[in-house]
Amino acid sequence: MRTITFADLCAGIGGFRYGLEKIGWKCVYSCEVDDNCEATYKLNYKDAFNKKDIADINPLELYGVDVFCSGFPCQPFSIAGKQLGFEDPRGEVFNHILRLVDGARPAVVFLENVANLVRHNNGETFSLMVNSLKDLNYNVFYKILDSSYFGVPQRRSRVYIVAFRNDCNINDFIFTEKRTEETHFRRFIKHGDNSIPITSKWQEYIDLYTGNITINEMSFNVPKTRQTLERISPKANLNDCIFQIRSSGIRAISLDEPLPTFAVSHSGGGAMIPVYSGERRHINITEMKRIMGFPDNFKFNVSRTHVVKQLANAVCPPVIESIGLDIRNKLIQESLSSAI
Repeated sequence: MRTITFADLCAGIGGFRYGLEKIGWKCVYSCEVDDNCEATYKLNYKDAFNKKDIADINPLELYGVDVFCSGFPCQPFSIAGKQLGFEDPRGEVFNHILRLVDGARPAVVFLENVANLVRHNNGETFSLMVNSLKDLNYNVFYKILDSSYFGVPQRRSRVYIVAFRNDCNINDFIFTEKRTEETHFRRFIKHGDNSIPITSKWQEYIDLYTGNITINEMSFNVPKTRQTLERISPKANLNDCIFQIRSSGIRAISLDEPLPTFAVSHSGGGAMIPVYSGERRHINITEMKRIMGFPDNFKFNVSRTHVVKQLANAVCPPVIESIGLDIRNKLIQESLSSAI
């Protein structure tokens, strides 16, 4: 079977690319509107983006590419956002993906988004997307997968969509649902890296939550949502745990379980970055890379604010790698090397 080629659309920092190149696929086209993502992408892959705005791509540029990949913008469909769907301008990106698929006819379309996409607008949004691909003569399969079963120490449920062009004659497709046991965070800690220290206020918060001081001994007025912990994991040792910072309050997460979905404020200045109580610091960049499934040697040349944003918005390469293997194995099984 010849090398599978793919286009990395809405590429971000290349989570699709890292996972798929690991199994021998070849990226021949990339697109992403964010200039800071381009700096990171170019540093790691030595390629600038072919186009910035997906709306500017002519389908003829992608003719002959085997697979179109995209982690298209999730904000319009995320439970954490306003859920405006196609009324959000970012929701229009999917329509541009359809335009490119219709014009260039790749053998496979491989997409990722938040799990809530399946439920958005009582399922109508997702049904519209699936039916739109079917109308273009693609057989569509999808699955919600949790990254913690792919060696990533984070519970990050995402919906993955794989659509095969009808002439591939693939009428069934099974996603591998786990490659590892549930992955816990403890062994991914990089001890002694205090590169993102906590504030003096957070020192007091840790003293409060661990019972070293009372709320009356705090040197500042404590917001109601932070006066006590909102939730404590059953196995959490408060002196050696992760404090997850949420608008609703603070949660204590055990090191002996996956972390919750990694999502932080776009400020990236430290305020919303999880805190490791064992060393009284925010989690560091190396730990963030490990939480997302990127290697320690993945490089950044942008500000920490952008690093945090880019990682939080990325797709997890180990999950992409697994699905890529599933796709490749299905094509081999069906003797479809000629189809791509």
